Amino acid sequence: MMKKSIGILLISVAAIACTQKGDYKRVRDEVMKFHDVVMADHGKIINNQMALDTLVKDLKGLKLKYPKVDTLKEKAEITALLNKLTTAEDSMNDWMHKFEPDVTGKSNDEAIQYFEAEKSKIATIDSLYKVEIKVSGEYLSKFKK
Repeated sequence: MMKKSIGILLISVAAIACTQKGDYKRVRDEVMKFHDVVMADHGKIINNQMALDTLVKDLKGLKLKYPKVDTLKEKAEITALLNKLTTAEDSMNDWMHKFEPDVTGKSNDEAIQYFEAEKSKIATIDSLYKVEIKVSGEYLSKFKK
């Protein structure tokens, strides 16, 4: 009777340990939700790129509207902002192309480890998106674009 109780106790402890460790599907779902949040910001990246592109293509019009503007300086700043937005966008595209939701052949632990690493990567991209959206948005607000 005692051995049976210990056996049940050990099985219970093992089951609890496994459920506390988690299922890779939960972590994968967290990654996918994070991806969706970042993709919502993707539209802002595109909109800011288009607004900056419009500004840089019409520096003469910018000079007419804002006579004190140094168009050479603004062109350099706009180009730098566009490059940073493109880098942010490219990092997301690169992540999406490399991301593999199918974990066939991996153990639950390996899958959890993979998705935790991917969650960290997408968090970094999210931070980059937020910074570049803020910086480019502040720049555009100078010209109400």
